[in-house]
Order: sequence, then C-alpha cells, then structure tokens
Amino acid sequence: MAHRDAGASLPTAAAGVEREVLVREFLGQVFPSPFRFGSGAIVDASGRRSGQLDIVVEFPFLPSFPSPGSGQRLYLADSVALVIEVKSDLNKQWPQVQTTAKAVLKLRRNWRAHESFDSKGVQGSFSESTSRIPFLAVAYRGPSKPATLEKKIAGVPAEERPDGLLVIASGAYSGCALCASTVATGGAAGLLAFANDVAWMARNVKWAAPKIGGYVQALG
Repeated sequence: MAHRDAGASLPTAAAGVEREVLVREFLGQVFPSPFRFGSGAIVDASGRRSGQLDIVVEFPFLPSFPSPGSGQRLYLADSVALVIEVKSDLNKQWPQVQTTAKAVLKLRRNWRAHESFDSKGVQGSFSESTSRIPFLAVAYRGPSKPATLEKKIAGVPAEERPDGLLVIASGAYSGCALCASTVATGGAAGLLAFANDVAWMARNVKWAAPKIGGYVQALG
C-alpha cells in the first residue's frame, strides 16, 4: 500500500501505477522465475478479442508476441493461465471489473486429445476439450469483510463473474470453485490464499496440449 500510495501521489503518476506496483512488489517477488507477468490483449482461435488487460499470467510452453516500442503483448488464449484485473477502489470501479470479466470469460482455450505420463510412469489419457480463462480482480481498497466480497461475486451474472476478489488494504479475499482455496478470509491469510490460487490456476492444465491450428489457418 505504501509503494502504491507513494507512486500515485506523484504529479506524473500513470494510470498503470497500481498494476506496476503489484507486479514489482508482490507477484514478481513471491513467485519463481517460470512465471511471466505481462499486459496486453488476448485473442482466441475464433477471433474473439479481450481488449486491454492489466496483468496476464502466461503458461511457459507457448509464445506471446511483443508490440514494437511498447511493453504490451498479444497473447494467444491458449498461452494464458489467468488474467488479473487491478483497481484502486473496488467499490467505485466494480462495473469496470464486470466489463473486463465479460471480455475475458468469453474467450476459449482449445486442447488436443493426447496421452501423457506422470513422474511415476502412470499413463493418463486426455480427450479434446475447451476451457475458459480464469479471472481474478485485485483492488487496493474496498470492502474489509470477506463475506462482502462473496456477495459481490454471487450477485453478478456468471458471464461477468470474477473467480476471486482480493482487497490489499485489509487482505480480504474470496475464492471460488476454480480456485484451490475456495475460502473467504482476510489479513495475511487472504494474501496467502490469493497467491495459492494464482499458483493453482497456473498449473491446473499442466498436462494440456494446446491446439493452435485455428491460429495457423487464420494466418494462412
């Protein structure tokens, strides 16, 4: 909060200071090197686009494409583990969270049918499938009670519903069915639950085989 407030008070503070501080002072410090946190837009194989996103967490096995002269990237939906929306005040900016959630949740990742082996040599078989991209929202200020966050999540249509909400000032956090934590808690426990859910979403399809033929055909 101190880093964010200090940056926001500068006369030339950019609108992205909240995102930059969250990545630099928390996500980039807590998570190991295989994680890459960027920003930009996502496109899926059907041509649906997300619009500009605050934080995109990538899988380590597919490319994303930089924009020359900019820190923004274009991501294939299948290369994205999850998206994190960052807001200054959740109460004031809740409609913006819903709008971004709707843009992200309509995207689809496509996975090939394949077989794989775990560390013990046990074979697993996976059918062709599709999945959506998980979406979390983080606000520096907002409700201090996890139960209030639960009600916010439950009170919006499924196509606009974040998979989890975190308020940094209080540590209040509410997870979801997609998350590992599936809890509502606060303080240091809320920050830990949020970090745990980010890690879970980033590994939940580790055996998946991306099906990128649709992108290749679109460019052919």
